[in-house]
Amino acid sequence: MAARKPENQFVSGVHKYLNDVYYEKMNNPYRGGTADVWYSGLHGDMWVEYKYLPSVPKRGTIVPALSDLQRKWLYERELEGRQVAVIVGCPSGGVWFKGKDIFDGIPVEEFNPVARSVLAEDIRQLVGTSPCRTSPGFTLQSGSLPQSTASSRRPY
Repeated sequence: MAARKPENQFVSGVHKYLNDVYYEKMNNPYRGGTADVWYSGLHGDMWVEYKYLPSVPKRGTIVPALSDLQRKWLYERELEGRQVAVIVGCPSGGVWFKGKDIFDGIPVEEFNPVARSVLAEDIRQLVGTSPCRTSPGFTLQSGSLPQSTASSRRPY
């Protein structure tokens, strides 16, 4: 079996603290640019692209190494009003990049990694917990969703 890439190990290290938040790892070989993970909870949802630095540079600016398709995809989702972020991991933890920092980067002096457990708690605070992850044995009860009527069959 092939060894897992450091980025995948990092993401797994964050996810092990998220047993009450719904997430899906995205992988679409036919459509490039989609963020790595979609998180969903009672407060909303968020798309996160993960990157990994095996070592942190000593000087300069750290700009997430996004492809043109990733940059375009994240930018367009942000224009739609969605929460998007890049988390850049390194051996000692990870750093959030949001807004213009995703595209412009941050000075090395501001790259202060926090633990994977802290990143997970940040995600939980941003999206909330998910009933499908916090209610073991949950089953949809008849009548628990609103009844459709002929006048409400349109989605808007």
